[in-house]
Amino acid sequence: MMTSPRSKWVLARRIGCACAIALGLLGVAVSHARPPSILPVSTDLASSNELMVSYRHQERMWQTADQAFHLVVNRGGLQPPGLVLYSSYDGGVTWAPTQVLSPTNKDSTADGFLQGTLLSIAYANTDGSIFFAQFSYDSGARTWTLVRNESVYSSTQFRGVNPAVAMDDTGAIWCSFSAFDRTTNDVNIRLTYRVGDNLPWADTGLIFGPTDHLSKERSARPIRIPGGMGMIYRVNQSTLWTARANGAPYDSAWPAALNINEGTPQRKVSDPYASHFSVIADDLDYLHLAVADDGNALYLRYTSSTGIWTAAEKLNGRIKISYLQLGLSNGQVALAFSASRGQGDVLVSNDHGSTFVQQATLELPAAAPGTSYATGRIETAGKSVGTLTVMQQYEDQNLQRLMVFKVPPP
Repeated sequence: MMTSPRSKWVLARRIGCACAIALGLLGVAVSHARPPSILPVSTDLASSNELMVSYRHQERMWQTADQAFHLVVNRGGLQPPGLVLYSSYDGGVTWAPTQVLSPTNKDSTADGFLQGTLLSIAYANTDGSIFFAQFSYDSGARTWTLVRNESVYSSTQFRGVNPAVAMDDTGAIWCSFSAFDRTTNDVNIRLTYRVGDNLPWADTGLIFGPTDHLSKERSARPIRIPGGMGMIYRVNQSTLWTARANGAPYDSAWPAALNINEGTPQRKVSDPYASHFSVIADDLDYLHLAVADDGNALYLRYTSSTGIWTAAEKLNGRIKISYLQLGLSNGQVALAFSASRGQGDVLVSNDHGSTFVQQATLELPAAAPGTSYATGRIETAGKSVGTLTVMQQYEDQNLQRLMVFKVPPP
């Protein structure tokens, strides 16, 4: 069930609950104020790699308690190469490299989570192995120190890509990734775990979704829920959900997945790894999920107390979006997306996703010769306070760069 915005500036929603086949009215918000237009500021971040901040389902930007921002960027062949952790102390305009994730290359991507001053990152290295690194932050010295760097998964038969990582209430860490057979190119989704700091990572032996080489379109993200661990994964246009209880054996099968959204079968907008989705958890244990489906921004919400997902609802009106990202900004759910025709938006919800109102328009200046906005990946911190910092990728003179939009709070 999908509905359209009632006006250009207001997004009001009536959503049906998909998982229990029950309907619920979540309310209507109306605002007639024209949102501000925000122009970007160029940053000093650059890369020779189009996968500079890929993929959408991964989290690679964080804000520490001192309000500094930290971002993992794939530099491609520029020095330092591969995945590099940067820090910014002026709201995302200037950045300094602080750590290099090694060995990585232009195909490596990363995902992580921040707990106080400890940053945990899972990433794919140069030989197709998955690694896990932890860094400790010193706000006074403005430095990150490597605490650990260990193997999560390594195989001579399979190449791991697109990892995502999360910790459950017991302290167990779960890492999902896509595994490609090096000979047949068959691909499926795998899951590993670690139950303690001094214990090695273990392979659950579980496979999520089909195994085939018809399409490489699949990505997965584990996410904590009260008393357990959930996982959202996509195979081609299908978005699926499953969850386990913390007391279950670590290698036991997860419940059968529920298809919470079936997207457009014949898509015109490319999503080569089915990774164009973003999910966050808020302080009331709702999960908020945004899926880019052939130019549409679809939103779904999960209520942990009932185990119910709402039906997908389109939030972008007539504008076709290219990329999107979710975050919590000053406690509010914030959805940023870039548009395929030069203008993006930031939508916010102050009622945990029941209603969304447009907070700002992201206005792109006219493209100069040698500049293109076609690689407009959006990046925001999963949780932030103060001014909402939205990064957007673009191409300038054959280099990939990032610009920053600073969106004031309501």
